Amino acid sequence: MRRRFVRSKGLILLFFAVIFSFGILGQVDTRMHIGGSDWDLDSLIYINVDEYLYTLDSQDDFGQPAPTAETLAALDGAVQSVERPQVAVLDAPAEQEAEGSAAAAPSRAESALQVATPPVAAPPKVEEKKEDKPTIFVHKVNPGETLWDIANAYGVSVDSIISANELRNPNMLSVGQELNILSVQGVLHQVATGESLWEISERYQVALEEIARVNNISDPSRIMPNTKIIIPGATQLRPKDVLIINGQLQKAFDWPVTGRISSPFGPRWGRMHNGLDIAVNTGTPVRAAADGRVTFAGWNGGYGILVIVDHGNNVETRYAHNSRLNVKVGQTVTRGQIIAYSGNTGNSTGPHVHFEIRHRGNPVNPQNYLK
Repeated sequence: MRRRFVRSKGLILLFFAVIFSFGILGQVDTRMHIGGSDWDLDSLIYINVDEYLYTLDSQDDFGQPAPTAETLAALDGAVQSVERPQVAVLDAPAEQEAEGSAAAAPSRAESALQVATPPVAAPPKVEEKKEDKPTIFVHKVNPGETLWDIANAYGVSVDSIISANELRNPNMLSVGQELNILSVQGVLHQVATGESLWEISERYQVALEEIARVNNISDPSRIMPNTKIIIPGATQLRPKDVLIINGQLQKAFDWPVTGRISSPFGPRWGRMHNGLDIAVNTGTPVRAAADGRVTFAGWNGGYGILVIVDHGNNVETRYAHNSRLNVKVGQTVTRGQIIAYSGNTGNSTGPHVHFEIRHRGNPVNPQNYLK
């Protein structure tokens, strides 16, 4: 009987133990979500911390006082603020955390955005390409080669080659002759003494800036004589009327009047006629054949009323048999300026202009140097 009572008591105790163990396991299952498929991180942290704090005794295991209600409330708010972020953030740099000032340091979300945004690369700097000075090729004429063949080979016009080389007869080329070939359409101009870029621009009707750009001229006000420059777009060479080049008189004089030649330069009536007689009516304007300075203006024996203009480099011109003067000694005159009016003064058989060109004191045939 006693043995049966003990056994029944043991079964009852075992029954209560099993029920108690299932209750504990159920509570653990509820707490730990054992067997669940989704983990609620917020509930897990919040419930554990909250319930643990609220179930603490007045002292913890280490004998320290339990946290107060104010501490629990502050901790509860801190936990909630950390556990419920609105955006996923990265850790801010250590320097910002060390500052300890929320106003000075950017927020964690802003730091995350700044880190996550890739830097925009600056566009590569494009250096301005500096244009090189147009090349001037030197071509040696081959046997049987014509000017058209050369122009076609270089892709330029015949006129461009003619003007760049001052060819008087394009049909007469000699083997081995050197020709300047421009890489651009234009003419090759040689700067004369005293010639300015502005003057060249006006003569060719090409913008000064364009001439300077094509030839890489940094200072248009300083250009050296005898420099060869390209005049872009020009088709005909228009050199300055330079009277002397390399000591040689040039075909660069204007006619003083327009009329019939009544007596040429050379021997006449047993003596030398040092000038050219041009028949015109009395009172016809007489113009300077080139720039210069008046050295004589007045009566001079057989010349009658005479004007002498000095052009420099030992070159002078004379205008005789005038009816009246329009200049005085020491006056500077320009090409084409009226210096006198024609007449029949001095040793003259009729109204005309006696015109002379003298180089180094010696008279020369004006027809060889009049344009």
